Amino acid sequence: MIKAITSAQNPWLKDVVLLQEKAKVRRQMRRFTVEGLNEIRLAIQSGLTLVEMVINPKRMDWDTLLNELALDALPSGVQQIELNDIAWAKVVVKESGQNALAVFEFAQDLPQWKPEAGGFYLMVESVEKPGNLGALLRSADAAGATGVVLCDERIDGYHPQVIRNSVGTAFTVPLYVMTSEQAWSIIQLHGVKLFTTFMESSVSVWEADLLGSVAMLVGTEHQGVSDFWRDKGLNINIPMFGMVDSLNVSVAASLLLYEAKRQREIAGV
Repeated sequence: MIKAITSAQNPWLKDVVLLQEKAKVRRQMRRFTVEGLNEIRLAIQSGLTLVEMVINPKRMDWDTLLNELALDALPSGVQQIELNDIAWAKVVVKESGQNALAVFEFAQDLPQWKPEAGGFYLMVESVEKPGNLGALLRSADAAGATGVVLCDERIDGYHPQVIRNSVGTAFTVPLYVMTSEQAWSIIQLHGVKLFTTFMESSVSVWEADLLGSVAMLVGTEHQGVSDFWRDKGLNINIPMFGMVDSLNVSVAASLLLYEAKRQREIAGV
């Protein structure tokens, strides 16, 4: 049965807005929203449980939605909801054209980081901007990274802007969340080579041996990597040839990831 919502004051609508705005509410309800056809498709393919599917019938019909999601039918028990223009505008960024909104349940268990032999990981410490975390996940997926380790979390991976900026790769790249202390213990236990981005006594990433099990650590835009990580790894830098001496963290991470991938391609591993 399809449920129609026409009022911006509807309780369901208010709950969805809270899910989008508050990490605390997401944790309490153990649900999160995903906007966008590609993002929803990747979330479904990752095995997450779909709870509610939402469309604006003026912009999208159910048959077209199923076709876009490559589904014969929605999973059993999924609530179908239709919103009018006023209600739709409250919960989506893209109001016009073909679009959909979905509500998913949290994964039952967060993945535990067990570094793979020969795997290469991006480590991100205390990232503050959801757009940056989304872009970092997108870069990790594009470069074929084994996973992303989020240390000392400030933004959760279920934030709508993280999902949106990752173009759905939030569901394709394993994301491990832990404290810096926990990550360091795992690195030591599994013999992972750690590369940090302090400038002191650093070598060009082009000269570093990024083969084997490696983790490359980047920090916040303003402060970089915290002192906790000082003297725990090999410092690497990205050569700069212009007037500026720094890059956006997602751009810098992309260059590090692709250098690791390039070395693996050359070595045939």
